[in-house]
Amino acid sequence: MKQLVPYQQLRRSDGAVTLEVLGGRVDEDALPLELVNRQKRLVAVHGLGYADWHTARVDVRMRVPEVGDAPDRGWCDIQASVAIANRASNVRSVTRLRSEAPGVWVGTVRIDRDDHLGRMQLTGLVTATADDIPGRLIGTVDEGWTVDVDARTAHSEQDIRLVEVDFASREAPPHLHDFRQDEWTVDASGEVPTVYINKGIEGVARLISAGSRDMSPVERALQKALAAKLGTEVWVTLFNSAADEVRSEGSEPQWPGGWRDNVLKRMLPDVCPDRSPQDALRELVSRRLEGGGSELHARVLHAAGRQSRSARSLGEAMRETMKGSGKH
Repeated sequence: MKQLVPYQQLRRSDGAVTLEVLGGRVDEDALPLELVNRQKRLVAVHGLGYADWHTARVDVRMRVPEVGDAPDRGWCDIQASVAIANRASNVRSVTRLRSEAPGVWVGTVRIDRDDHLGRMQLTGLVTATADDIPGRLIGTVDEGWTVDVDARTAHSEQDIRLVEVDFASREAPPHLHDFRQDEWTVDASGEVPTVYINKGIEGVARLISAGSRDMSPVERALQKALAAKLGTEVWVTLFNSAADEVRSEGSEPQWPGGWRDNVLKRMLPDVCPDRSPQDALRELVSRRLEGGGSELHARVLHAAGRQSRSARSLGEAMRETMKGSGKH
């Protein structure tokens, strides 16, 4: 793979860079441990039960591999920091951590309620003076955390919202009018992606939402075929939207956070096989910058098909069709 930066960075063989939320405080109250979901890597600051809090402080610990040959790589003054990125309020800040022990960095990230909306992303950064230039990024955490200042529980909400509306009606959002001939469209611009199903096209909404018990074999076949088409298109749209939101810290691409993280991490193993998540993200950025769009599009379609299980759905649709035709 092409080197994206002109200096050495942490290698996979060095070990993982990890970030952990230990706890914290909201104003003068301790943050209950049940509001820190380590499995989902989510902190629900708002879960204390009142909305007029002012400042949250989140205690973090970051582990960075100790590298014995740092001078040979041109490194000195290695530092660890935690970055906050809030897309909704367009706020970004960096908190430098302090060394607690070899390879262990700790600190407290301050979050002011007036500065943030919805969800923000915490990610860990490792910097160093590299080749005599200070502050160069040499590594990032493999998995960041989400801090939600509005969530009352530390559990993620539904990933995709489904809305049925006649695209040509007055009740429909204006941007849907241009798609009135389409069965559906996907809006992946917000914090929660939305799939709009066009009720103006007869039968589409009913087939997508209906239970299969009272349907004929032909109707079930149509439902499975529609589901395969819809699923693939949704995953392609979500992937492209997520890829568009990848930004770089220095020369290192950063995970975009939220649902976009989840989409990329689920699909990149099929788009860039045999790569670690971070290496796959680098390769995705490189391919998009350097061209090769047809090959990348084919890999994205392949990955979307695997996520939506379109081949299985189409196979079942064919069997349902044969079953229905056999009754006549």
